[in-house]
Amino acid sequence: MAQIERQRSNERRSVGERREQLVDAAIEVLAAEGLTGTTTRAITDQAGLALGAFHYAFESKDALLRAVLDRRAEEMETALTTATRDISSVQEVVDRLAEVAWTIVQGRRDLEIAIYELTLHALRNPELAEVAAGKYDRYVEVVRDAISGVVELPDDNAAEEIARFLVATFDGLILQDLVHGDPEAARRRLRMMSRAVTPVAQGNHADVVTPNGNASPA
Repeated sequence: MAQIERQRSNERRSVGERREQLVDAAIEVLAAEGLTGTTTRAITDQAGLALGAFHYAFESKDALLRAVLDRRAEEMETALTTATRDISSVQEVVDRLAEVAWTIVQGRRDLEIAIYELTLHALRNPELAEVAAGKYDRYVEVVRDAISGVVELPDDNAAEEIARFLVATFDGLILQDLVHGDPEAARRRLRMMSRAVTPVAQGNHADVVTPNGNASPA
């Protein structure tokens, strides 16, 4: 009886509500089963919807996976933006970003593995590749703005390059932690990275290489 009532409630939902419901379900299935196990049947079962309801909300499974990546990017962007508010030093920017990365990964390691898997899948799919790139671009924008707000750099290109370096370094340390499963070592390396990158971000370096390959004096 409860299952029938749940199905009736689902049927009364708008297309927008069903989309969010399916994204929620896809995230849980991805975390539990990985990309290969994330079928439309598994997603609709998790959501408590009939299989046919999927196509009222999304034109394809890839369209749903795009929405999952978008959701993840929005959540990370919000977390990074919140973490870097009201700060006064580069050290504080880097430390807070490290803490955000740590908290997110330790909170849902299964989901973080699935997001890496989904990102690699997106890079092999022309319809999704720009979503994967856009995800990182959003992170870089937040970090760039945070750094630019507390230190004077040679130019905008320098801020961009430092932000991309930071995001790439965080990403690598997160992946290393997922592989080795050594949280204490991961946290130690995050602290090491924080101390190492701060002088660079503060401009205490010989030069900053800009995207066109030229060196800008610090």
